[in-house]
Amino acid sequence: MNNFKKLAIFGVLFILIYLGPVPVGPTTFSQFWKIPLFLFLIWQVLIIRNRRKPNFIKWSYARAGKNLVTANFSVSYFASIIDFVRYMMFPLMFEYALIKIKDLRNLDKILLGFAQFVVLSGIPFILGILETKAKDTVDYESFGTFSGMFQNSHGAAITTTTAVLILIAFLKAKSSIIKYTKLNYAITIFGIYLIYLTFVRTGYAMLAIGLLFLFLPKKFSIKQIATATLTIAILAIGFFYLLETNETFYNRIFDIRNGKQTAAGSGRLIFWQTAVELWYSGNLFEMLFGFGFDALVDKIKEATGIRVYAHNEIFTQLGQNGILGIVFFLGYLVSLFKFIWKRKNRPSYRLALSVYFLYLSLMLTQGGMWFELDVFMVLVYVKLEFEDMMFKKVNVLRKKRNIEEALTLADAR
Repeated sequence: MNNFKKLAIFGVLFILIYLGPVPVGPTTFSQFWKIPLFLFLIWQVLIIRNRRKPNFIKWSYARAGKNLVTANFSVSYFASIIDFVRYMMFPLMFEYALIKIKDLRNLDKILLGFAQFVVLSGIPFILGILETKAKDTVDYESFGTFSGMFQNSHGAAITTTTAVLILIAFLKAKSSIIKYTKLNYAITIFGIYLIYLTFVRTGYAMLAIGLLFLFLPKKFSIKQIATATLTIAILAIGFFYLLETNETFYNRIFDIRNGKQTAAGSGRLIFWQTAVELWYSGNLFEMLFGFGFDALVDKIKEATGIRVYAHNEIFTQLGQNGILGIVFFLGYLVSLFKFIWKRKNRPSYRLALSVYFLYLSLMLTQGGMWFELDVFMVLVYVKLEFEDMMFKKVNVLRKKRNIEEALTLADAR
């Protein structure tokens, strides 16, 4: 792929993401342009192709389909269909990438290129060339948060954090596809700066957790313990220095807005309690299948004045999709972890594990589906699967050659 074609693709992708919050009838441009993509993937994966699927992909399809069966589907069918499409993107993209990407090197180029694109997309916003269209710029006006081309500062923090971790993983592995090492270090540092500017605690936690699992060694040595201790000490000193010298950072960390302390965890405890109360108030069918998205966010609005989901995927699924929603979510998490663990001797295992726990931390503190994060997860897990497939092919060829050599030796005797 030549450079002009790459720039054209990333240019189109930038426009699609940047215009995401723009209203289009009853929905947004972000949801609108994903509908033809969803239909294309359905056509490619479910109708034309028929191949064996990993268990976590089966759980993903079940998790998506569950959104179409809730107690209030006839009332809030539009929101349920939108959620169905959003949750279907991950398994469909995984299967499509597994089919269409032909070799590991091309996959690495796509993964690294997308990570670079996410970070570099922040440049025009930092320079003041473009203004963000993010939905939450008013809510956090006093903080001056960075949102870039994304729909909100949380989306910017989550996606940029994942991009930075992928860049670090490629640099750590000294990948041959990195042509300009110093430039990629500079991009990584700029990405960390963007994460800081989001002032999103979820993003900070994701970065810390991702780095922990990315660099966690199989066996500890004195040198590694000393290096880890020094790194943690530097980070801690930097953190407390920012608390002391940067009022914006201090206010965001302790959730102070307009000089007032807000509810613990931005009201998360109230969100979780409301979701549980909604679920507990239902009949047997509602407790099993949930109340649907609209009923959940309306109930939370009654309690807090804010129409949001529960900011924790377990509690969101409990109110929205009931016990079955939690079962499908946990089934997906467990099967995905098994998929990664079985490939623990592959080169991308550390990166895959890092992205998994990064995602898990996001689900416990925020929840929801994030399209750009889904793209990263798809590419990382397809990369892990490619490495496993290559390893198995090499083993088969090696066994075949050993058998042929043994037969040749037996004939000679």
